[in-house]
Amino acid sequence: MKNLKKGFTLIELLVVIAIIGILATTLAPKLRVQLAKAKDSKATSLLGVVRTAGSVALIEALISTTRTTTNLEFDEILGKIDKASREMIAADGSISIGGSKNAEGDQTYGGSVGLVDSVGLAATDMTPLKAGSTMLVRDDEISIFLRANNSEARSSEGKNWSEY
Repeated sequence: MKNLKKGFTLIELLVVIAIIGILATTLAPKLRVQLAKAKDSKATSLLGVVRTAGSVALIEALISTTRTTTNLEFDEILGKIDKASREMIAADGSISIGGSKNAEGDQTYGGSVGLVDSVGLAATDMTPLKAGSTMLVRDDEISIFLRANNSEARSSEGKNWSEY
């Protein structure tokens, strides 16, 4: 009777596991950086959505008044954006980001940025936007920017958050 061997030997399995381990250690850091960039892109696109919703809310407010300076509730802006975008903004007005780079180029992961209203104000006086806050709109201009909350001064690509 002929005895047929079926299956893999221990050496073959160890070689495959070693190859998978090598691939995982070389590709995981690159994957993490790309995931951080994707999450940062999501935050900047949300900024665009909020700015557009702010413009729509401002036009509606200006139609009902003839003043050049008006107050705009941030809740009015939130009411103009879709549910998925609204859920990305935390109660304190912060948005999760993928990571940040410091001036030396060291990458950190996680963190958050906040939406701020900066019409005519210095960077230190920017008002954080969150549910229940009010924006002062001057000369029909919406100025909403991203501001780092802690050490996340730059995006994972190294660009200052306030430049978006």
